[in-house]
Amino acid sequence: MTMTLETDLVCLKALPLFQGMPAPRLKLLALMGEKLHFEPGELLIDPSDRSEGVFVILSGEVEFAGPRASGEALRFQKDTGSIIGDVSLLSGHRFLGTVTAKTPVAALRIPKDLFFELLQTVPEFGLAVCRDLAGRVHRLVSTVLREEEAFS
Repeated sequence: MTMTLETDLVCLKALPLFQGMPAPRLKLLALMGEKLHFEPGELLIDPSDRSEGVFVILSGEVEFAGPRASGEALRFQKDTGSIIGDVSLLSGHRFLGTVTAKTPVAALRIPKDLFFELLQTVPEFGLAVCRDLAGRVHRLVSTVLREEEAFS
């Protein structure tokens, strides 16, 4: 299916991250974001990559794999609507693991400058990113606490 500006806008509006975003900003995002496609097994992010933007998963599933102190890799999946790379971009640190397509993936790469501009000029977007980050921190803390209980 070929993506047109209209189908891109419909796709973006359906994602929680972009709900409430003013139409002109959404159009700017659709025009300036880079639409990418990845086949299963293809690498989206490598820890050696410099953080030059974030990925929004438009369709499909990706898998994050990162090192653990135990030596085995920590793995988890992210799917449609997920944002990836925002933590490294916001913190200024390198990405902590690899992100690989688990299924065919369509993604929108938002360049760093546009991402920061949207955070500064579109309060709804900034709030959506904050909520997404807070949800991930909550899940991480819950997981850590469950693991602590298991070893107590």
